[in-house]
Amino acid sequence: MAGTGGRGRFRAVPGVPPAGQAGQPHPRRGPGIPGAVEFRLIDRDQWAVVQPSAGQSAIETCVIALKNTEARTQRLEDHPDRLKWNARYLAPKRLAPKGFCPLYDRAAVLGYPDGPVLELACGLSNQALALAGDGRDVLAVDISNVALDRLRTEAAKRGIGSRLTCVEADLVSWRPPVGRKFALVICVMYWEEAVFDYAWPVVADGGLIAWQGFTLDHLRYRPSQNPDWCFKADEPASRLPAGEYTVLHEEDVDEGHRVIRRMVARRNRS
Repeated sequence: MAGTGGRGRFRAVPGVPPAGQAGQPHPRRGPGIPGAVEFRLIDRDQWAVVQPSAGQSAIETCVIALKNTEARTQRLEDHPDRLKWNARYLAPKRLAPKGFCPLYDRAAVLGYPDGPVLELACGLSNQALALAGDGRDVLAVDISNVALDRLRTEAAKRGIGSRLTCVEADLVSWRPPVGRKFALVICVMYWEEAVFDYAWPVVADGGLIAWQGFTLDHLRYRPSQNPDWCFKADEPASRLPAGEYTVLHEEDVDEGHRVIRRMVARRNRS
């Protein structure tokens, strides 16, 4: 079945995208949904999976999905977040991060098993480089190609390029490699519920998920910030499945110009 939705050509068939296809199923949907419909934006090489409402045809479902996901299915090079962060990283006064974020230090103290690390919204991550230097395989994902190019260059200089894999992606539409588990999944100063909801399932038994972001109290300092970018009352810990994780560390920190929350939880061994 094929057609046009006004914003790109698509193909719709029952089922889910083949493993490894660009885009992967949408994080709010996931594979194996009864009656699910796969659609691909051919012009943009992206996939999504949606579930038709009662009485709704596959073609109608795809048209609605195209309208509802327009911002997420544009070409990556035109994505507003990518343009914003590239501009920041290219600014003459842009400083590289200094030292480790305290969240990494906390994770190191708590300890996690051998195995790869997934860093989401990595930016210019000294931590990713250090972990690769320590022998970890690191998968670093960010929307900014400028930041990732710098990471690749620095990794090559240090002789650790083979242990650092950089992926340019919009985190909401990206999915982790199927079947892969990580000893540590970490994200600093980025919050999307959909991203967290696909992040915790890929933590290995005994591994850690560590997250840092703004709380709603941060709006006192920056009222114009989108509250959707802030943790709600008990997030992110409240989004972890009961019985599968143990929260080891949680703190709110008022730094005088922002209010952040750090959370580290360990996946219980099955």
